[in-house]
Amino acid sequence: MVHDYYLSKVKIKDFNEWNKEKEKQYLEEVFILPLAKEKDKLKNKSKNEDIHVFYPKEEDLAYLPNGSVLIKITFTLKKPYTSKDEGEFHIIDDKIFENPIVRDKFTGLPMVRPSTWKGHLRFAAERVDCQNKKEIINRLFGSETEDEEKLKGRLYFFPTFFEEDSKKDVITPLKRDTRTPARGPIFMEVMKQGSKGEFYLLYVPYPKGKNFEEKQIGEDLHFLASALKLMFYTYGFSAKKTSGFGTIEELKEENIEIYPKDKKGIFSILYTTHNNSVKDGV
Repeated sequence: MVHDYYLSKVKIKDFNEWNKEKEKQYLEEVFILPLAKEKDKLKNKSKNEDIHVFYPKEEDLAYLPNGSVLIKITFTLKKPYTSKDEGEFHIIDDKIFENPIVRDKFTGLPMVRPSTWKGHLRFAAERVDCQNKKEIINRLFGSETEDEEKLKGRLYFFPTFFEEDSKKDVITPLKRDTRTPARGPIFMEVMKQGSKGEFYLLYVPYPKGKNFEEKQIGEDLHFLASALKLMFYTYGFSAKKTSGFGTIEELKEENIEIYPKDKKGIFSILYTTHNNSVKDGV
């Protein structure tokens, strides 16, 4: 037997008590809408929780292998961000919304899942211009094929929560040949341009593998900086990224925190203003 916590909090009117002339509206008006509203009410109680408990801190590096690096980037969306939550429905203006954004189950906040970050960053990494690109990608993200030495990736991803309210947006799909509407408008829940978020990424050079060399750490971090630049500024990290969704405004130096701090120069390619006097720290 399956017990639904949210459903248990909703008082559902018996179908026989419902106006039989409106049988088609029963499911939506008597079941789905009250359930969704109760769910939002309960989730709103969790929105005041400190989301930073989910993230690593500088002092955590003391317990990790030498060469570990923590990256925190505070960003502002240049283009909207959207994602598709297959298993949920959401209510906007008392109407069922068919394309809801992914939300955290605990806080109810719109979020970018760790797996989403990993997928989009790997997509960008595969487009970095580098001679030993495949080798570095396998070190960072883990090997994909069974033919290679199976290694767990050196990157650890964390969720990003948007504390601002999502908005409703409309897109109209166009035919590729005529650029005329292919079908009617599609309503989507998005985080609008100007929304802010925090990106956390942890680099841990372990397991090292049988061919490990210290110089790999420097190679990994420089490659990672290039991949981050492509993901944030060129390809984005959103569904609909071919339309430019999920790119960010140019970062300033104060938007990026790197620990240990002597590694920050490696990521200076992400700043709008470069400090050429900062050494790479490798």
